[in-house]
Amino acid sequence: MIRTIASPLIGILMLASLAVATTTSALADPRDFTLVNQTDGIITHLYVSAVNTSSWEEDVLGRDILSPGESVDIYFTGGSDCVYDIKVLVLDGREGYLYGVNLCTTSTVTFS
Repeated sequence: MIRTIASPLIGILMLASLAVATTTSALADPRDFTLVNQTDGIITHLYVSAVNTSSWEEDVLGRDILSPGESVDIYFTGGSDCVYDIKVLVLDGREGYLYGVNLCTTSTVTFS
């Protein structure tokens, strides 16, 4: 009798865990992207601002840095704009810009 109860219970738990995994993927923001550093310098700051914004938003990297050849995943919360300007600062003082990037259709942004 325990086997009869345990088998359906295990099946239900497996389906529930599959539903949670699927829901988590479905909730990913379409603007999330991977930033790749293909420069020869260390990226110290990353700014991502909607094109209709007149100033750069806060530094997305915070205290983190991105060494040459490394990448980092950037996640969005809130807002609904798709097109963004992106700015990076490199440790040696260089700056890089990408304007009008549609993050709803782009999953990787590379600075080189």
